[in-house]
Amino acid sequence: MARIGKNVLESLTRSMYADSKCVYREYIQNAADQIDAAKQLYPELEYNVFVKINPHKRNIIIEDDATGVPENQVEALLIDVARSIKERGKNKGFRGIGRLGGLAYCKTLKFETSYFGENSISIVTWDAVLLNHILDDENDDRDAGEVIDAITTITHEHTEETRDKHFFRVIMEDVTDDKLLIEKDIRNYLAMVAPVDYSNHFVYRNDIYGFMKKHNLHLDCYTIYVGEYQLSKDYTISILDPKGQEEDKITGVEFWYEEDSEGIPMYWGWYAISGLKGVISITNNARNIRLRCENIQLGNEEACLRFLPNDKQKFVRWFFGEIHVISSNKLLPNSQRDYLREDVALKEFEDSVQENFLKLEKLCYLASNLRSEEKIVNQANKKEEEIRNKRKKGFNSKEEEKKLEAEFRDWLQKKEASVKKLQKMQRQMEETNSPLLPIFNPLGITNPQNYVLPEKSNATPNNNKVEQKNSNLRVDKPIYNKFQPKEKELITKIYSIIADTLPNNSLCDAIIERIETEITK
Repeated sequence: MARIGKNVLESLTRSMYADSKCVYREYIQNAADQIDAAKQLYPELEYNVFVKINPHKRNIIIEDDATGVPENQVEALLIDVARSIKERGKNKGFRGIGRLGGLAYCKTLKFETSYFGENSISIVTWDAVLLNHILDDENDDRDAGEVIDAITTITHEHTEETRDKHFFRVIMEDVTDDKLLIEKDIRNYLAMVAPVDYSNHFVYRNDIYGFMKKHNLHLDCYTIYVGEYQLSKDYTISILDPKGQEEDKITGVEFWYEEDSEGIPMYWGWYAISGLKGVISITNNARNIRLRCENIQLGNEEACLRFLPNDKQKFVRWFFGEIHVISSNKLLPNSQRDYLREDVALKEFEDSVQENFLKLEKLCYLASNLRSEEKIVNQANKKEEEIRNKRKKGFNSKEEEKKLEAEFRDWLQKKEASVKKLQKMQRQMEETNSPLLPIFNPLGITNPQNYVLPEKSNATPNNNKVEQKNSNLRVDKPIYNKFQPKEKELITKIYSIIADTLPNNSLCDAIIERIETEITK
């Protein structure tokens, strides 16, 4: 008879997950399956999952009030490895190995359960310290089954008080990973990973459910508490900058719904439309497009980066949203639940998602180009206003007048070019019904023909007489009438030197105005 070496337990415990927080996901997934089963038996009852973290005692408890496990099935379901009664494509878990994940992060792992109608509590205890000792001992040649027998015990407590109870409880004692004991971090993690509903405060929640109803889609949601806090997905309409200040807003959501080549639903999803100002900061718990199956996140927040080439992956980070894989025997999570199992259907799925993601890249470029041209128009308007004010006050010298009028004409040309580009992009957005239309309407792009170009400068440097006539030097103002022509010429020269020496226009004007005030009293 073939023997299975003890090192298989290494793969199922210490080497199972890249992120220790995944054990929360696994145990909640198991609880969700038990709740689904309980709803079939007792649909009138409400069911919950409770996560309790005690950092002082270094204990974690994850409990559900679903069916529990019958006493006569405890050994088969809670000790035997990779033996599961769950169905592929129907249950969220189906391999019967995820429950071992907690052994990697605590000294003792317990499963306590009571089945509805039975007067007993069954307790299965796994000794993680002994497991690690056996795995690290090269001279210990026991196989996997013998190791499991050595590190597990089963006890039963019988009392009539438990007859009406039904629960399953995971207890991790003497937790060895500090990250698992920070309640706020676990709450943030599970809010985006666990199968919970959208917050009622997320204004596009009804839009998502409306789309689901249209396509006969379903979203599994469960009531999950971390401490006293009930979880919901952390989507909001605000996007925060690294300092926690709002830098952008969500104005709507767009959707995907794709079927495979046989017409079978493959996935659906949504993504939020914003001003697309760049990569969303980690200040936002809701960021990136998440990959989900049965409403449970697969992998981490960057799992969807794989659908674009390396040089384009950053654009996924400009959005937040979800892709929901419609679970079937073709598309199933792998054992680590960090992606999907290799299958002939996977290539078709990946090609379809990549095609949709490349459209997101185009939206990012369009938003960036719109902002660039809008910035030029705004800069031109600002320069126009500056020169208008200068004309009113009078130029400090003829050289300054020439310089500013030349800048004026240069900005005029830039503005004309930008307006034409904005008009072209506006037509393209209207033709394609771009989701960016509502975002950039406030910038004036809806009617780009309304952009008012600045008036042409009257300065004509090649004609000295006309130039002199049209010049409006500061010393031509009435307050300088008491000065002789040579004195005005000297004052103009002083003003010109100040203007040439100080690049800061505001500081230059302030100094000249102070001098003007003093000498014209």
